[in-house]
Amino acid sequence: MKNTIITIITSLSLVACAHAATVLEVVAATAHNGGNWTTTLGHISDSVNGNGSNGLGTADHTPGMDISADPNDPSTWTNTASPGNWNQEWLANGRLDSTTSANNKIGYFIVDFGASIANLQNMYLWAGRHNTGTDEDMRNYNLYYSNGVGIDALPTMPNSKSWANGSQAAADYVFGNGDWSLITNQTLGSPSDPWGVDQTVALGSITARYIGIEILTAGNADPTDRVGFAQVEFTAIPEPSAVLLGGLGALLLLRRRRG
Repeated sequence: MKNTIITIITSLSLVACAHAATVLEVVAATAHNGGNWTTTLGHISDSVNGNGSNGLGTADHTPGMDISADPNDPSTWTNTASPGNWNQEWLANGRLDSTTSANNKIGYFIVDFGASIANLQNMYLWAGRHNTGTDEDMRNYNLYYSNGVGIDALPTMPNSKSWANGSQAAADYVFGNGDWSLITNQTLGSPSDPWGVDQTVALGSITARYIGIEILTAGNADPTDRVGFAQVEFTAIPEPSAVLLGGLGALLLLRRRRG
């Protein structure tokens, strides 16, 4: 009986662990503009997956995220660049023309998890750290989710133009088509000091494959300026395995019979 009880307690612990949030891997990302560095998609790939090998900084944007406090909890991560230094970030070379774009946006950024993920928990955002300036950071934005039903094809990256070309950066994307749904409207503030996460947005346990950020304003109203942010991460609470739950039920039944 004692061994059976120990086994039941161990199984319950496994179920509890299954409900802990995990950081999601982004398998693809796209945006209205990739930036200068087309070989790394304008650092789009460096602005996600901060706990993976491709999210820890590149040759010209280092250092990257410090995840040592807890690799599974982005709220504990910090951007390790000091003021005045470059660091990893997505920084578009130009903006969309808000006078002609859908919903008057100046840009967008879309991530793809590769499959629909249940129980999405939080999105974590770090404001742009482009040298010491903050004017290029995005500010007001809409956050959307989709499972890919009837949505427009996502733009192929890199999708860059020269910084000098200003707002004629790239093609628009319409979040009103297909099953895109609005989660919330938010405003991202200027970078924090120390450079920890600047904003945490609750995702409400939705199920989604894609998350879309529709950028409406930036710190600088100049339509020829850049726009972007430093890092974005997502967490979800995995559903416990049906096999584990079935085994737990059998163990509880065994305990009842022996009791």
